[in-house]
Amino acid sequence: MTVQPVWPGELDRFLDLREPAIHRDDVKSYVEQMIAKGSMREEWCYVASEGGRALGRLAYWTMPGEAHPLSLVLLDLPWVEDGCAEIGRRLLQESLPAMRALGAREIEHVLDVPVMAPQWQTHPEARMRFLEEAGFAQIRQTCRFERIPGKSATVDKGDAGLSFRSLAEVGETAFIAAIEQANRGTLDLREQGDRDRLGPVEHARRAFEDLRRMAYEPDWWQLAYTPSGELVGLIMPAKSPTFATIGFIGVVPEHRGRGYIHALLRRGTAILEAAGVAPIRADTDVNNHPMANAFAQAGYAAFANRREYRIELDSRTESSAAAIGV
Repeated sequence: MTVQPVWPGELDRFLDLREPAIHRDDVKSYVEQMIAKGSMREEWCYVASEGGRALGRLAYWTMPGEAHPLSLVLLDLPWVEDGCAEIGRRLLQESLPAMRALGAREIEHVLDVPVMAPQWQTHPEARMRFLEEAGFAQIRQTCRFERIPGKSATVDKGDAGLSFRSLAEVGETAFIAAIEQANRGTLDLREQGDRDRLGPVEHARRAFEDLRRMAYEPDWWQLAYTPSGELVGLIMPAKSPTFATIGFIGVVPEHRGRGYIHALLRRGTAILEAAGVAPIRADTDVNNHPMANAFAQAGYAAFANRREYRIELDSRTESSAAAIGV
């Protein structure tokens, strides 16, 4: 078995996997769009083959303009055949050290149910077993919501008496401080874990920087205040390469339970819809029932469940291979 990256002009080698051949056009369109937007490169696409036959593949993805990959995508193996795990291990063994050499310190992967374009993640149970055995840790399980113009109810633009100030008005320091406050006592398991691991201030700073990788206008990001000037929370809508999203939303502990989350979500949704970007998607931890309720009330429909995984990459490439048991 050989594992090799795809080089310019060789994309068909990545696309011509035996299964799921029926989804070739979806995968081709997705890969070509991501390459054009700067989120993927041909050489970030790997194929395992034997005797001229493709056995498995995977690729890596990043935000446009980033030099190093952030996520593993298009993981396709012969899930019901013997040797599936070995093919996957070899793909990771060859590709993860290369991603580490580009500057990646961790790689994430998401598994969505039900199966949908463009990744067509069939056999979810087999995928979960493989990821866990390969050293990926599950960091969160979410419910995914989507709002599609023309198919969702009109957003009530009521602001609950709040006033709003944009990023351009208050500056980055105020936003980072607001993220830190809004994440106190969060019901989101990923945010809890990262906050404990990094510390509250560093976690807030990194969350802000991560969101800055996305496309947004400075006036989209807003802090909300009571008439007396108390901080209530914040909303940070943005655009990923494929959809718009409620990037961050939160209410500070002192003002929770008063319905302000609904006003913030209405505000963020109206901003994105006024900008003409669609669809709007957002994830919330399965434990965060108040947020899920807010999405439902704002006309968002649940369309999938997602498991988020992460693998840490050691500074030594040989440790990356050891981490996946090969």
